[in-house]
Amino acid sequence: MDDPEKIEHYRTLAAPGEAKLKERGSLFLAFSLPIANSEEADSQLRAWRKEYHDATHVGWARRLAPPPDGEERWDDDGEPHGSTGPPILNAIRGAELWGVLVGVVRYFGGTKLGVGGLIRAYGGAAAAALEAAPVKRVLITRRLEVSVSHERASAVYAMAEKHSARLDTPHFTENGLILPMTISRSRLEPLIRDILEVTAGSADCRILP
Repeated sequence: MDDPEKIEHYRTLAAPGEAKLKERGSLFLAFSLPIANSEEADSQLRAWRKEYHDATHVGWARRLAPPPDGEERWDDDGEPHGSTGPPILNAIRGAELWGVLVGVVRYFGGTKLGVGGLIRAYGGAAAAALEAAPVKRVLITRRLEVSVSHERASAVYAMAEKHSARLDTPHFTENGLILPMTISRSRLEPLIRDILEVTAGSADCRILP
């Protein structure tokens, strides 16, 4: 398996997707969409629960981005434990997506499906909603600030260009410059090593959260 810290891109949804599934009288409405953070996901869940307040259950799962730190969470919303959230999450994992929330609304049709039937229905509806949405690749980046003297600033600029870092507006200080830049995660450490080498260790490199 590839080292997660060396992965340069992750897959997410470019737009929402929807799907509908009927199973022995029960109606399952599935929705998939890209999300940036847990707050955005929680807001969407509240909206679903308000819109589908008459539904029997609203199961969901989410996977935040980027790997390897993406949080995974799910909820069965009153269905038998493990019959709802986990199959939805497995659909997200199977599609190799991050930064995604999937909700599946169930209207009970009068016939119990059993745990196996629920797993198939919730997982199938989630997979269909994901398949209905377009996918895009996102570059995983890190933010870096480099404090350097005026005399060595040009060397830092050269290293930034070498590693394809995107430079932002510099900040001038009494002793030099602070150079903010954005770099792909896999090239962050090589960039820092080169900066320290060309500045003889005088540059201060700070990785931003």
